[in-house]
Order: sequence, then structure tokens, then C-alpha cells
Amino acid sequence: MNEYEISLTELRKRLGLYLSYVEDGMIIRITKRGNVIGRIIPEGKYLEERTVDLVKQGVIHWGGKPLTPWNPIARNKGSVLLSDLVYDERRRI
Repeated sequence: MNEYEISLTELRKRLGLYLSYVEDGMIIRITKRGNVIGRIIPEGKYLEERTVDLVKQGVIHWGGKPLTPWNPIARNKGSVLLSDLVYDERRRI
């Protein structure tokens, strides 16, 4: 999978060109003042196909076995979300 990095200004000037690159399967990384702020990726990439791409790029390691769904260990049965409790606790620090 090819990736191309462009500035936000360049994207604005030549949007049609870069969208045609995306249609051809390229990933476009958008930068603003040298920092990556987003990516444009082709629609319809399946999880396993994206995983294989990441393995080829050396970003992750995968044994090739099918990915199994993750089942949570516990479920929240209360009226308050755990994320809200963590947020409130962190604000107190």
C-alpha cells in the first residue's frame, strides 16, 4: 500500500488529483505545519486486508490466524458510566 504525505495547502489546491490517487488505493497523509493531522484512505478496506498491509509495512506482527471477537470481562450494570467516574476522579487530582 502506497502512502503519500502532503500539506493541507497542497490538498486544497489539487484535491481532485489526490482523490484520484485514493481511488487507485493510495493512502494520503495530510500535514499542517509539519504535523500529520489526518489521513484519507480508500473506502471498503476490510480488517484483515488492512492488517496484512500493516504487517507488510512492519508496523505490526500477526501470526496469520483469523481475528477472534473480544468478549468483555465485565459489563456495567449501573446508571453511571465508568468513563464518567474516571473523568470525575481525574478532575479531583
